[in-house]
Amino acid sequence: MSAARSFLIQEAAGDTLSPSSANTYTSCSAKYYFGRVLKLPDPPTGALIMGNAVHTAIGENFAQKVETKRDLSPLGVRAIYLEAWDQLVGGTGPSRGRPSLPAEFRDDENPAELKAQGLALTLKYLDEACPSIEPAAVELPVAGRIGGVTVRGYIDLLEVNGRIRDLKTAARKPTQVSANFRFQVSTYAQLCEHASGEGCVDVLVKTKTPQLVQLDPFRVEESDAAQTQAMYPLVQQSIRAGVFMPNRENYMCSRKYCGHWRACERQFGGKVSE
Repeated sequence: MSAARSFLIQEAAGDTLSPSSANTYTSCSAKYYFGRVLKLPDPPTGALIMGNAVHTAIGENFAQKVETKRDLSPLGVRAIYLEAWDQLVGGTGPSRGRPSLPAEFRDDENPAELKAQGLALTLKYLDEACPSIEPAAVELPVAGRIGGVTVRGYIDLLEVNGRIRDLKTAARKPTQVSANFRFQVSTYAQLCEHASGEGCVDVLVKTKTPQLVQLDPFRVEESDAAQTQAMYPLVQQSIRAGVFMPNRENYMCSRKYCGHWRACERQFGGKVSE
């Protein structure tokens, strides 16, 4: 290849979307702008670190189970969780190619308590949920076009029966599957030939006594697919047109949950809630 052709072509913001980037934009386009256009740093909080460490440990268990058909021992999963916690806190943990940042614990977060709580949640899931789950693939990359837009993403867990399963941590017991997850499963059902169109969510609830809530599986409907076909082009068009604004009514819009709140106040005025 000649020197004139050896340069890298940089994608513009919005050229390629994912379920998470589209959901971020529709939830708060200003957050998308600060994080994915300006690429401002957004250090993870302790709660996010804990969720990622749980996800890493359970994901590694399933990755090995694909080959061995057996779950790892509690001691093995414990070791993976503790290593992931330390790496994520220090900013060297797994990040799917994106830069990692050291954690910034909030004033009301106790690192030692969060670490222990996350380990308890991990072992609970290993004991109560993992034995009945048959994984086919973990962190499976998928890509294609939806509504004329290039869409990429990662399926956290694809089961042998084609079901897409997601694991989350939460402070409260959920009552229903989120609209964001339905959008995600609908996307992957169109991009992955092995996906059945069925999805389910397991939620580890961070109460004093850890709880596991397994919501009923659901199937992607025609209306779900129609939503992805409509929304990806609209999101892409809006990004390319430079349409960005804060959503101060979003429950995640607060100084507690968004590291971009200072930039948001400077750019758009007003006050971000505590």
